[in-house]
Amino acid sequence: MFLRYFMLIFLISECISIRTKIRTKTGKIEGFTQSVLSKEVKTFLGIPFAEPPIGDLRFKEPLPVDKWQNIKQTKAFQKACSQPEAFGTAVPFENQSEDCLYLNAWVPQGGSKQKHAMIWIYFGGFIVGDIQRFDGKVLAASADVIVFTLSYRTGPLGFLYLNDTAAPGNMVLMDQGLAIEWIYNNIKRFGGNRKKITLFGQSAGGASINYHMFSSVTQRYFQKAIIMSAAADSYFTYHSPEVALDTGIAFATEVGCKESTVEGTLQCLRYLNASTLSALQLPSNPKPPLFFRSHLPTVDALSFVSEPPSELLKDPFSIRPIPLLVGAVKNELSFFITYLVGVLQIPINVLDGIITRDEFFDLIPLTLDASNETLKVIADYYLAPYMPGEPPSYIDVLNDIGSDINFRCPVIDIAKTFTDMYIGNPVYMYLFEHRSTKSPTPPWFGAFHTSEISYVFGDPLIDDVNFTESDKVVSERMINYWTTFAKTGNPNFKGDKCTCNDWNLYNNQDRKYLNIDSDCPQDGEALRELQCAFLKNVTASN
Repeated sequence: MFLRYFMLIFLISECISIRTKIRTKTGKIEGFTQSVLSKEVKTFLGIPFAEPPIGDLRFKEPLPVDKWQNIKQTKAFQKACSQPEAFGTAVPFENQSEDCLYLNAWVPQGGSKQKHAMIWIYFGGFIVGDIQRFDGKVLAASADVIVFTLSYRTGPLGFLYLNDTAAPGNMVLMDQGLAIEWIYNNIKRFGGNRKKITLFGQSAGGASINYHMFSSVTQRYFQKAIIMSAAADSYFTYHSPEVALDTGIAFATEVGCKESTVEGTLQCLRYLNASTLSALQLPSNPKPPLFFRSHLPTVDALSFVSEPPSELLKDPFSIRPIPLLVGAVKNELSFFITYLVGVLQIPINVLDGIITRDEFFDLIPLTLDASNETLKVIADYYLAPYMPGEPPSYIDVLNDIGSDINFRCPVIDIAKTFTDMYIGNPVYMYLFEHRSTKSPTPPWFGAFHTSEISYVFGDPLIDDVNFTESDKVVSERMINYWTTFAKTGNPNFKGDKCTCNDWNLYNNQDRKYLNIDSDCPQDGEALRELQCAFLKNVTASN
């Protein structure tokens, strides 16, 4: 009897152990199983997909990880890539490392076979980013999808461009591409299907996905894309090769490593500590707009990106037409207004959301790197609809200008281009406006940059302290929209209580989009169409 009991316990424990072990093409990994929303989710944290980009590999394209022999324990997040303190976030130094190219996976048990997979690429302006902030367990458990997250280098470690294959630029995109390729090659081992992969990302992550849609290296590894709050031709997501080279040389000079040859410069840069290089990427005397002055994607020396995004968008053969879901939030710039006012030490109080007309004009340079004349033309256009004697909320107008220029219009341009270029290719657009009543931010922030991410990842479903019942409803709807799109190419789902408002296709006739708010989403037409057309015309001549 005792022996039978012992054998039963042994077999049960062995089955549990087997369920959390996977033989990938690069080696065996062992994760753990956790219960999420009454469902079991197999979790694998810290799976290496590349050789550590250290020593002679610093500034180079990533190399595929070598195969390992023993079972690799993948039960804890790995450290974030080396980065400075920026955008109000600070990853403790002890939680950073140059050895940071890892990915994570959450696999729901049961459900469908050959599951759909969603690969998340995080934000951070290509300056910062921490993979530990994004836990895919709720999204996986809620929708029976496999969720992957990946990490990538940022700043000069991820973008240094010296017009040489030893410092080709775009290592960030190559890191991401290698992770996506690893997932594509191993997805079957996790119970997924390589023909059912969707990329989704926000801000720098969304722009990255746009680049992967252009790149002949990676575009074959996924079938759908969700681009949130940025695009490859946003003002903060591309440098021309000339500007990228000037940026690289200026950076090398700033840290005392400008030598007569590229190899000499790189030898000096490789000798410096990674944290030092990351910290020094930000200018010592910052000037607005601060978040445009980082190391950025470019046309690189290895042709991962072969042409500027503006040119690629004109070429129907450069982009693989796939189902596309794009959008932005209502007040993209509100966070950046307060952040940049603080960093640049501008003596204006914006926390209460009340600024004067003069202060409004003082803050406009935060929105765009342009001449004073151009900024004045833009300001006058946005102020024109308001009647004399009825002054607008200047903080809201500033928010609209910066949100349109940097986030909303580039996303809208992607949707228009896809719709016009690929007739019949499904495109869906949204504007996220929901703001939690428990939000710690000032009311004028509204739905600010990154605020929709918590709802996509299902945070309100497991956090009663920081979210309300209304937040849970919005989160459930967002999860359903995003995952239904990933599965079918159409975000409309069965069981939606708001059946009166289907999410219509964005087309070149009425430009439909869905406004996602606390109540049932409402459809709209021609989101920011006039404003974006005006800005495109004005900035083209800047």
